[in-house]
Amino acid sequence: MKRRILSALTVATVGLAGAAVAATPASASDAPGVVCNLTQNTWLRAAPHGMVLRTLTAGRGFRAHGGWAEDDDAWVYGHGAEDPSLDGWVPLGNTTC
Repeated sequence: MKRRILSALTVATVGLAGAAVAATPASASDAPGVVCNLTQNTWLRAAPHGMVLRTLTAGRGFRAHGGWAEDDDAWVYGHGAEDPSLDGWVPLGNTTC
């Protein structure tokens, strides 16, 4: 039950953040989703805790398309400004989402 509530809260938070930054110019792409910034160099992964696809640079944009959370483990799905064609997962704590 806690997992479902946390997952729902994470998705709701990402959705509300998207409404708040709708007027912000996209730094990752013009695809739908919430525009966040990376707070530190971060690995873009194929799945939460999965294979590393590439490194994303701190201070660059990250467009979030969704999220996942279980207990205290929260992840955001989307792509970084370095490669808008490559979607993956980053820890929620490494973003301003």
